[in-house]
Amino acid sequence: MFVAYCRHKFQLFTLTVLCMLTGWINAEMPSQLKVMTWNIWGRLNQASQYTIDGKTARQRMIEIIRNSDADIVAMIETYGSAEAIAKALGFHYYTPSPTANLTIFSRYPLENVGTPKSLSSFSFIAATVQLPNGEKIRVHDIWLTSGGRHIVEIKDKNLSDEAFTAGDDRRYEHLQQLLKHPGFMKDVADCATVPVIVAGDFNCVSHLDYTEKTKKKKLNYSRLLPIKASEAMAKAGFTDTYRFVHPQIIEATLGYTWMTVGKGFTYVSEKGFVPVEENPRPQYQDPYARIDYIYCKGKKLKPVKSEVITFHPSNSSRSFPEFPSDHAAVLTTFEWVR
Repeated sequence: MFVAYCRHKFQLFTLTVLCMLTGWINAEMPSQLKVMTWNIWGRLNQASQYTIDGKTARQRMIEIIRNSDADIVAMIETYGSAEAIAKALGFHYYTPSPTANLTIFSRYPLENVGTPKSLSSFSFIAATVQLPNGEKIRVHDIWLTSGGRHIVEIKDKNLSDEAFTAGDDRRYEHLQQLLKHPGFMKDVADCATVPVIVAGDFNCVSHLDYTEKTKKKKLNYSRLLPIKASEAMAKAGFTDTYRFVHPQIIEATLGYTWMTVGKGFTYVSEKGFVPVEENPRPQYQDPYARIDYIYCKGKKLKPVKSEVITFHPSNSSRSFPEFPSDHAAVLTTFEWVR
């Protein structure tokens, strides 16, 4: 009797486990996956001067992410907001420390999280996203140095294309730390099985946006810029998802992500952008550069839509300060190729 009972319990247990495994394996794969990258300008997202109608900049930022239906967010300048953002969204997340620069948020569980060995966690972190049916995606969230040539100089008519391009070499050198890292190279080698996404604030423009065609159209300051950082991503086989979806560059597809602060504000150290009545600094007026990117590599992911988000739903006529950052968010929608 006891042996029969045990056998019956074991059969029930086995059946339960098989049902669970079958359910997991046959779990419906989302037909689309939305990935966002966003530098949220985190040090000031709770500052009182950016509280509007009772909502802090952080609360408005969370609303924008929620409204976007993003599944994965590669965030920059989180600086103490990670836990609150994850809790509000109901997302899994990884950040190196409570006050860290970079954070990866995900609707789905994360594994194999951390910083590539010997690299700075301020600039490079990674995590593997576990999708419902067992498929995985490797996500690298990065920030490249803003040192060296400042992006505002792209508007300086006295600065040659050659000088501007050469001044961007520090970004290229910083990026090489990742591209040549053994762990990252292994991720790339495995991308046919586990697609790789590299997203973040590169602090530099792309060679794809400054071509003979754009110069002829008098777009992007009529510059020709063979930017080494973006060329290196292309050489490594990565697709710039925004430009892939928008190959024809016209005014509507420039995709500028910096900056969102228009006329009427000027930057003051430690205070951020503050209203000014007279003589606002011209370099801080209107967007003029695409410097935030979502790159992908791997045959299982195909970018089908990509957009730049610069408005909070409360005000569609201007970005800042209703929009809670000086950087726009980039959102790319992928189809899962079976």
